[in-house]
Amino acid sequence: MSYADLRELQTALTLAADLASGLQQAPSRQDADRLVDVLRHALTTAGSIAPGTGPAGSPTGCAAHPHGAVDPLYGDPEDPLPPGYGKCLLCNDRRRRADAHPHPPLRRSA
Repeated sequence: MSYADLRELQTALTLAADLASGLQQAPSRQDADRLVDVLRHALTTAGSIAPGTGPAGSPTGCAAHPHGAVDPLYGDPEDPLPPGYGKCLLCNDRRRRADAHPHPPLRRSA
């Protein structure tokens, strides 16, 4: 778990507590929706940083970079990723670089 993950969880929980303690009467639909959104975010954050979740429970789903950046093109219908690309930006960047610069064939010496 990184410090940024921990801070994100703490912020979400603090915001949820502030929203809940600020209620003086039955919440309006908008207040209730806001509280539910904040609590869902806190739950998602907590689930993604729990030990033992493995790559499948990580944001990237990547064994090498479980807490790396998610490729912004992942899931983009207008500019889809090539087949075989996943959510991990680091792995996708490596694939892009490999595809962009094909290596010249090796010459064997006699």
